[in-house]
Amino acid sequence: MLFLTERDVRLALEGRPAYKEAVELIEEVLRQQAAGTTHHLKRYTMEHPRYPGHLWHNIRILPGMVPGMGAAAVRVYSGYRGTNRSEVICLFDWSDMAMVAIISDYFLHAIRTASPYGVAVKYLSRPDSRQIGIIGSGRYARGQVQAACAVRGIQRIKAYSRDPENVRKFCEEMEEALGIEVLPAASGREAVRGADIMITSTTGNTVVFEGDWLEPGVLFMSVAPGEFDERTVLRSRVFLSGSDQVLGDSPPRKPFPALLASGKFRREDVAAEFCDVVAGKKPGRLSGEEIILYESPGMGVLDAAVGKWVHRAALEKGLGTELPFGEEEK
Repeated sequence: MLFLTERDVRLALEGRPAYKEAVELIEEVLRQQAAGTTHHLKRYTMEHPRYPGHLWHNIRILPGMVPGMGAAAVRVYSGYRGTNRSEVICLFDWSDMAMVAIISDYFLHAIRTASPYGVAVKYLSRPDSRQIGIIGSGRYARGQVQAACAVRGIQRIKAYSRDPENVRKFCEEMEEALGIEVLPAASGREAVRGADIMITSTTGNTVVFEGDWLEPGVLFMSVAPGEFDERTVLRSRVFLSGSDQVLGDSPPRKPFPALLASGKFRREDVAAEFCDVVAGKKPGRLSGEEIILYESPGMGVLDAAVGKWVHRAALEKGLGTELPFGEEEK
């Protein structure tokens, strides 16, 4: 069994168009999901008894199987807010369910989280989209803009977060990585004003986006629970990946529980499971003027596919450490 460290993962993907490859990979996973050939369970969260309902201080487990890619995986991680990167993918070979790798999943997870949103940009944004407005400046925000730029001819990004220094670093790094104009904004409202694609990518549980900010034709995408208000949902045509997870997550993904409880939003108000749009079973954007909201939670099928992808890349470069795992004693 192979153990891949953070350094191994980075080296495995070095020199590759990682976001382009990952978006294409996840697009194929979504097609297989629409065909009914993948298998996943909702994320299971075991809460810390001293911090019930909290985003942190818990253990989370996320399994999934993608037979068409020969992979199954369980992502195991904790809600630990610190420098200890408590996130791994346990990768299994589909043919016999042998564990073939344990993969450190900090750097890789930013790519995996962003990739479904890159697919959403391809299918749900206007083809002539040229500007992104983003609230957030961390690793997930970096992933989001790179995934979006992998599928659209984006020319300009405006970014805002509470820490001006973080925004400055984000703008410098993304401008260098993408070769386009990346500018700081003075506020969240300023960041998304005039954007074709609006993104929130924060630590979650705090509303940073208001429904009144939505503009005709925009694609709005949220990464973390609780980033937007009820009006954002009510003004939008809503597409979800893993709607059972989004609408029934633990801890809950606000504002959906309150909207469901009040009857203002119903499960049947979801326009489509996004995989059905990718597979051509359901329509995506119907006009250039409609407002679309897209949200994707963690799904184990995505981790299985991305784990298989980086495992193969690591083997090609001879990376990783073989572990004497599960051997019988002599």
